[in-house]
Amino acid sequence: MGQKIIYNQVTEYQTLPQCLMDVEQRHRGKSVITTYDLKGQAHSVKFEEFVADVRALAGSLLTKKLAKKHVAIVGENSYEWVVVFCAVGCIGGVAIAVDIDQAGDEILAMTEFADACCVFVDAAFLDVFKESQMQYVIMRGEGAENSYHHLLKEGEKLKKKNQWKDFSFCPQVEKDDPLAIVYTSGTTSVSKPVVLSQYNMMFNACHTQSLVKVGERLFNPLPLYHTYSLVCGVLDGISQGADICMNAGLKTLMRDLRLYEPDTLVAVPMIMENLLKEVHRRQEIAGTREQAMQAVEKYTRRKKIHLPCSPYQEQALEQLVGPNLKFIPCGGAQLSVKVAEELQAYGVGVYQGYGITECSPLIGSNMNKKNNPASVGFPIPQTQIRLDDGEILVKGPSVFKEYYKNSLLTEESFTDEWFHTGDIGYKDRKGYLHICGRKKNLIVFSNGKKVVPEELEGYIQEIPLVKEVMVYGASAGNAIDDVTLSALICIDEERADTNDTFQLLEQVQEEITKLNNRLPDYKRIQSVKLTESEFKKTSIQKKKRREVTG
Repeated sequence: MGQKIIYNQVTEYQTLPQCLMDVEQRHRGKSVITTYDLKGQAHSVKFEEFVADVRALAGSLLTKKLAKKHVAIVGENSYEWVVVFCAVGCIGGVAIAVDIDQAGDEILAMTEFADACCVFVDAAFLDVFKESQMQYVIMRGEGAENSYHHLLKEGEKLKKKNQWKDFSFCPQVEKDDPLAIVYTSGTTSVSKPVVLSQYNMMFNACHTQSLVKVGERLFNPLPLYHTYSLVCGVLDGISQGADICMNAGLKTLMRDLRLYEPDTLVAVPMIMENLLKEVHRRQEIAGTREQAMQAVEKYTRRKKIHLPCSPYQEQALEQLVGPNLKFIPCGGAQLSVKVAEELQAYGVGVYQGYGITECSPLIGSNMNKKNNPASVGFPIPQTQIRLDDGEILVKGPSVFKEYYKNSLLTEESFTDEWFHTGDIGYKDRKGYLHICGRKKNLIVFSNGKKVVPEELEGYIQEIPLVKEVMVYGASAGNAIDDVTLSALICIDEERADTNDTFQLLEQVQEEITKLNNRLPDYKRIQSVKLTESEFKKTSIQKKKRREVTG
């Protein structure tokens, strides 16, 4: 069972300062971070300029007595965000990455619980901290003494005076020192503060490309306070000498994507689905939709039986992303196989991976030459996976050591050195790992049968009228396990031929009946409800199941 995995060779670093000192010389003269302003003007920073900024800010932070302290970062994606994170890491501090897509009191509670003594904050979130005892630094803004740019200038003076050329002026940083506290996305329960070490994050960042080699122009539109974006979309690029374009928000995502013309797009399924939705719209206008569908079907069919096949040159896609896009590593949620197959038919490699915050985050991914889009591929180097009653357990260098200030939860999450992910999955006969759903989401019936709702949601999602769906166990009696399978469905209005709710419900129920005929009795959907509202989601577009089903 399984197959031998031959990993790509990558440069590995044990700490962030070690990485920065090496890439400063190794990739001197190359651009490392590109951003676009509101006018669409590009601003690129070279490796040596970036590391010089990190060094200057680190020196300035030391004068503020922030060595080994906890420092929060509250703001949108920006060059400054990355510099602050790296500077905090280089002085032995712990960066607290805070999800800004939530209420102000939650943001404040997260920073206070993580014991932040200072916060770098975008001006839009200043009011959150005005009444707190924390020092705050305005991340983007000129002039003020408590601004990022003021600290940077002060650090540059110190750097010039002391002739700093490396990070030896900073406290010694060891591989097992904590680097970050990152909160889990909290899709089924309260967010948990995960402590990740220098080596956890750097090992994971460096070995992201052990499985799938991507290009040298990465476009990363995902929020940096998630480990997937920070580690696989930024630290990975820095460590391997790539240029990273960070997009600050959805409003300018498509504009920046077209201007940058990346060869690699770091994505979640929603981004890919929306990209294809726009491609389809343009195909309809041009009258090429039917031709494209036939070409995709032919390519996919030949690919599956290992016959020669050439990608279909889709002009609508090139108009949106430029001519260079060849790689899309995808994570954060389950990807539709049809979406992956269509993009691959257009010549774009789609590589679905699997991760969790507690594993820094990447656990495994598909590979350039071993790619099954229905799976999440193989584990990264030195990482072991085992299944315990269907639950995925992980052991390896990327696995965290503790939840912050919660030793009991930490203890409950491990069996010896094996971390319980809470995900249900299996390995096929070729060794590919497949994710079925979350253990917490399992619906258990009184007869002992169990249903993974994500499996049924995947089937229902294939119905053209369905935009979103959530399957849950609705109470059907007095006993806690006396439930019926129900589906809450949000209709795709663009595909509907009527506004009449009863007609739409009838059409959906007809499709559900066809689906039920293919399923065992205990997996059949017994009630369907429609909703006009899309489901609440995390900032990387995972459905907040608890807020819908209770």
